[in-house]
Amino acid sequence: MTEGRPEQEIARVEISPEQAHAMRARSAIDQLGPEHPDALTAMRDLARVLASTPGRGEEAVELYQHVARTQWTVLGDRHEETLRTSAELADVLHGTGRLRLSETAWRDTFRAQAETLGRDHPDALRSAAGLASVLEDLDRAPEAEPLLRDVLERRARRLGRDHPDVLSSANAHAASLLKCGRHEEAERALRDLVIRLEDRYGRDHDATIAARSNLGAVLVRLDRHAEAEQQIRAVVQSLDATVGPHHESTLTARNNLAAVLHAMQRYEDAVPILRATLGGRVALHGDEHPTTVATRDNLANVLIDVGRHAEAAELLDRCVRDYHRIYGPGHPRLRAAEERLAWLRE
Repeated sequence: MTEGRPEQEIARVEISPEQAHAMRARSAIDQLGPEHPDALTAMRDLARVLASTPGRGEEAVELYQHVARTQWTVLGDRHEETLRTSAELADVLHGTGRLRLSETAWRDTFRAQAETLGRDHPDALRSAAGLASVLEDLDRAPEAEPLLRDVLERRARRLGRDHPDVLSSANAHAASLLKCGRHEEAERALRDLVIRLEDRYGRDHDATIAARSNLGAVLVRLDRHAEAEQQIRAVVQSLDATVGPHHESTLTARNNLAAVLHAMQRYEDAVPILRATLGGRVALHGDEHPTTVATRDNLANVLIDVGRHAEAAELLDRCVRDYHRIYGPGHPRLRAAEERLAWLRE
């Protein structure tokens, strides 16, 4: 078109990443067919963009499921691309709060990767860690801890004690010890880890912040509340400066700070922090996400202690319905919320 003259840009049209990937996927489908491996990869890339876009998680799940089913038929259930899609689907199911479906997807993916790639393969280790994370969110930490310990030991043998993946695994395992009630073990592991992370990355790196946040949570469980408050306030300050006040990590840290204040019976100080955290999580995840529901439950507990029983009952009534949907009948969180709600109504 330029007949040998230098090319010139006539116009530039700004389009979103979603639009760009949708165009690529449509082009691949039109040229190659909907079952061609390259077309399926393009659709998976679009699903990945949707998963990272607020409010588009359910669409991402549907597209991932379509790609996974088609790859299963075209490529086979143990093909590398099928397993990659299955792992991403499991992760998105977890992120959208569909915990039991995510557990099944992670289990199937981990089992297939361990059998085809070996237990030491990085993909298999990532799937084991993903499965453990879902189990913890389902309040089954004793099942998660051995998985995370195994991931840590395998990565340390292969990569060395101070590799970033090993340090991340060490923090995940220490957090699991905390959730299992093994507080002294968790404190020892975290104090050592915080020193290693500060030496490698500095105090305000996200890995260091995560470990210090877990250390603060351990100190709460050990009834060392003044130390815990100091640790967690420092974490909140670092996160505000690095990722901003609306990031999930910052919201988690503020929730933990409120828990410390609650334990210290500083209820009036905890209420506004939890209100702001709940608002942030509704904006980030939606009203029905498990993390949002847990924050609503925390706020109800503090409101009970300050005597605002009518508002607490309203929040707990919603938590009961959401816990039943998320976890099913008989779950400990559901029973606890039902008991508190019955007490308030009496």
